Amino acid sequence: MRQIHLILLIILTLNSCVKNKLEPKELYNLKANEIIFETLKENNCNCLLEIPKQSLIEMSSYENPSYDIRNFLKNELKSKNNIDLDTLVSLSKNFTLNIDALEKNNVKIINLKDIPKFGDTIGNGNVEKNLKMCPKGIINFNKPVFDKTYQKAVLDYSFAFSCTKTYPLPIYQFKNGKWNRIKKIKK
Repeated sequence: MRQIHLILLIILTLNSCVKNKLEPKELYNLKANEIIFETLKENNCNCLLEIPKQSLIEMSSYENPSYDIRNFLKNELKSKNNIDLDTLVSLSKNFTLNIDALEKNNVKIINLKDIPKFGDTIGNGNVEKNLKMCPKGIINFNKPVFDKTYQKAVLDYSFAFSCTKTYPLPIYQFKNGKWNRIKKIKK
């Protein structure tokens, strides 16, 4: 009888360990929200531009086709090859921003449709409304890419209504429970 209790205890212990392990999608969302919130606080912004559905690689290719983002990410995240890198990037496909945490911290989300497209007139009032609603500025992020251990990340962000974009992108390392920038952006 005692052996049965011991076996049951072992099975329950193993089962609880499996339940506590996060799925890759959940772990990505947890870490991505974590680094985004820390960067929001660090930059003292109260508004966040809606995060694009595209990956960091796709967005970088649109914005600056001559920049070799894939090589940069492979080097910084110690990715062996393009297949390995694509596996890391694919985790961002199902990213879900933690809206509740944003609202609790009084961060407003600005929809991409409220930003005028090139050539549009500013007369629709959305730009002025957003600027008044966001006196500390509007920050926009691309989805971060992490290394396999979630100890290192590349996070691309900038401020809305500015044309500045610098390369290389900032690199962060998770240390002592916090994301810390380990390489300064070259100016």
